[in-house]
Amino acid sequence: MNIAVDIGNTRLKRGIFSPGENCEVASLPIPTKIDAESFLRRLLWWESAGKMLTTDIHPEPMTWRIAPIGSFSWNMLKVAVLDARPHDQFNIITRQHIPLEVDVDFPEKVGIDRLLAAFAATEKYGDSSMLVVDAGPAVTVDVVRDRTFCGGAILPGLAALSATYPKISTNLPLVPIPDSSSTTSPIYPGKNTNDAIRSGLYWGTIGAIRQFYGTLQESNPLLILTGGDAEYLLPGLANEIAAPQLHYHPHLVLEGIHGCGVR
Repeated sequence: MNIAVDIGNTRLKRGIFSPGENCEVASLPIPTKIDAESFLRRLLWWESAGKMLTTDIHPEPMTWRIAPIGSFSWNMLKVAVLDARPHDQFNIITRQHIPLEVDVDFPEKVGIDRLLAAFAATEKYGDSSMLVVDAGPAVTVDVVRDRTFCGGAILPGLAALSATYPKISTNLPLVPIPDSSSTTSPIYPGKNTNDAIRSGLYWGTIGAIRQFYGTLQESNPLLILTGGDAEYLLPGLANEIAAPQLHYHPHLVLEGIHGCGVR
């Protein structure tokens, strides 16, 4: 059993990878001051078994593969885990561990989360030409072809965009983003200010992704969608892009972390 950890700027995502089973994911807020006991309990909680992953439950050493993308100290996580599981191993994933060609001006400056998502997509779809969209706090829209990361675009995420409206005018409210599992796309035209903002946020993001997708010259490229807001955006994209080309994988970065560790 292996555990992949994506340490972002606001949340820590943890995936438990068991042989022959689906990845079990938990998303935790980054603690401002670590409370080791409660943090560890949430980190090691094995939902499918209804138990903590203590050495009594799983005595064999586990390997933790960690991508420290945000500012939270991975070493604090390690210290907390080793109190409960002293024989576990820890591998830090860096750009050098990702078996992916990178064709951009400054490869060393590309966010490792973008590379991990692109790598995981190539593991699933091989040499296919694709647009890999990670819809999180920022929306990254990256071109991948022939197992090569070719760069892309970075847009503000839905929550970041929503936060700009009150700064534009005191007459414009802060409109919350619906839960990611919402399957109802905003209706255009919006008949009130809130609905108009929701429509602009949603369909503006869909339109940007569709525009980038349309610039690809390949025949029927794939569009791979992941990230916290991906499920919310999926119905709108499904209206624009045919089903055989559109694929949703909610935990692509974690899968990339796990895949790098086993090579």
